[in-house]
Amino acid sequence: MTHEPWLPALGERCILVDDLRLELFIGVHAHERQARQEVAVTVRMFVADAGPARSDDLADHVSYADIVDRLKERARSTRHIDLVETLAEEVADLAFADARVERAIIEVRKTQIIPEARGGVGVILHRRRPAAGGVG
Repeated sequence: MTHEPWLPALGERCILVDDLRLELFIGVHAHERQARQEVAVTVRMFVADAGPARSDDLADHVSYADIVDRLKERARSTRHIDLVETLAEEVADLAFADARVERAIIEVRKTQIIPEARGGVGVILHRRRPAAGGVG
């Protein structure tokens, strides 16, 4: 039986940050370089399930708060990037900073650039942890 890639497979769990709204310098047009604009970020981080041994200790789990803090720190930066694709790759790198994350699905949307697109426009990428010395 197959499953949707954004759902955890049997033996996995998904740590979710859904629709985090941040203001960043992003875009290829001159007017986009002058002011921050809202970006919505959704991060799904997949890890091996804890199995029968359950723990209520945060240190035993991947923390959504850690990636939220890193994303907020990134938003405070004045560094400009052109593409949502570039930002999505940066977010994937942040997800893989925790060695327990095996794969990640990242969604980045510019929420206000096209008014007719109520949910925004952007990109979704699905990445597996890079193999040692290789690309994932």
